[in-house]
Formats: sequence, structure tokens, C-alpha cells
Amino acid sequence: MKKREYPKVPLVGVGALVLKGDEVLLVKRGRPPLEGAWSLPGGRCREDEKLKAAAFREIKEECGIDIEVADLLKLFEYIERDVEGRVKYHYVVFDFKAYYKGGRLEHSSDASDARWIPIRELDRYELSDAVLDVVKTAFTHR
Repeated sequence: MKKREYPKVPLVGVGALVLKGDEVLLVKRGRPPLEGAWSLPGGRCREDEKLKAAAFREIKEECGIDIEVADLLKLFEYIERDVEGRVKYHYVVFDFKAYYKGGRLEHSSDASDARWIPIRELDRYELSDAVLDVVKTAFTHR
């Protein structure tokens, strides 16, 4: 397993904008990077996994639900540096549109909370520009 902090090369991540009717799934990050921030669920892709399979697995592990992974919405890069300017985290993240298929929503240790949020209430959450961009992309390409 490649180490998350101070990686030698960027790590590949996946995320999903999971839709259930007029609701979107958000998780509150339980670990660095971005611990405590509301975001889309997801995680790291394994070396032997295709991206869509990784997104399905990560949402199942993190939230306990089954999804249908659809189209790629966005590709973005997350880089966080330490106080000395060294790259502490570096991810290339593939975010997919996905649809809820079943299961009871829970959160794993990777997330401290998971919620279905009505789309009209997303502005009540402090979401990063990257998350907002994925949401905007999803709803302009319906």
C-alpha cells in the first residue's frame, strides 16, 4: 500500500456524486486530508482496480450503500503542502455521477458522518469549490 502522506508520486482517488431523488450524499471527512470537511464520498483506487469499480467499492465501504456508477463528471488534482512547502498529500481524483440503488446509509471510520442532503439545501454546508464544481457539472449535463 502506498503511503498517503508525503507520497513519491500522486495517488489515484475516486469519488461519487450519489443522487437519490432530489438528494445528494455528503460525508464529513473523518481523517486527513480535509478532516472535518463535508465532501463527496470516495477514496483511493487500488492498483488492480478499474476506476468505476473503485468508486462502487469505496462508497459501499464508506457509506454501506450500493450505487450504480455512471459518467465521469470531473477530474481534479488535490495538493496540500506542509509548513516547509513539501507536498504532504497529492491526489488525482476522478469524480463520477452515481445513483443510489439500495442499502442503509451508515458511515465508516473514514467518515464521521454521512447524510442525504436535499439539493436545495447544499448552500447550508461549507463545501469546497471542487465539490461545488462537481455538483454544478452534474446538473448542467443531465
